[in-house]
Amino acid sequence: MMKNNLGGFDFLGKHYNQNNMEIVYANDIDDNACKIFEENFNLKPDNRDIREVESSELPDIDVLTGGFPCQSFSIIAQNPKRLGVKDDRGKLFFEMCRILREKQPKCFIAENVKGILTANKKEAFPLIIKEFENSGYTVKYQILNSANYGVPQKRERVIIVGFRNDLHIDFHFPESVIINSSEFEPLKKVIENSVDEKYYFSQRAVDGMMKCREKMNKGRAQDIEKPCNTVGGTSRKSLIE
Repeated sequence: MMKNNLGGFDFLGKHYNQNNMEIVYANDIDDNACKIFEENFNLKPDNRDIREVESSELPDIDVLTGGFPCQSFSIIAQNPKRLGVKDDRGKLFFEMCRILREKQPKCFIAENVKGILTANKKEAFPLIIKEFENSGYTVKYQILNSANYGVPQKRERVIIVGFRNDLHIDFHFPESVIINSSEFEPLKKVIENSVDEKYYFSQRAVDGMMKCREKMNKGRAQDIEKPCNTVGGTSRKSLIE
């Protein structure tokens, strides 16, 4: 099994030291995501459906990380209320809890869009946290924005961190590195100088986007003097001025 240390790189003039962590396993059902992961981390992910992967097949781990779709959750009308799913995507959350219960790593990190806090009339998220706690972990969560930590993108995500109960660790989220939005890293610092023509919009598309820029949601005109807005997965159209 391939292993790779994390850290040990330079980004926007800052050096990030190599840490004492190794990636020993990765899983994603999307072929393109697997290719990008392998290119960046020199580790080929297991691209089977995670529901088909037995915990006994996984290596021993200290930290489990994962993201799971939130749009699949629903509250089944029962007494007491239980966490239900509308489709197979929602089962990824339960698979993460399954691995936590059966492998018992020291801690886990999960992430999701901030909308999960209000999903199902704010009833889904408390049940999600409860499932993590019932897996044997002390859990905390917080909304973090990547722009506050030197990334030239405004990306708010709910980060959920849990430590195994027997470790008695009182975790605290790190303070923001950048508080004043005027000091955020601008998009222009990471734009490539040479871009293939196939990635450019036609002039007609550019004119249309600029005309509707104030009401645009999915496709957005990006200001290179500011951090990039998050580009949604359902529409990856983004115009750079």
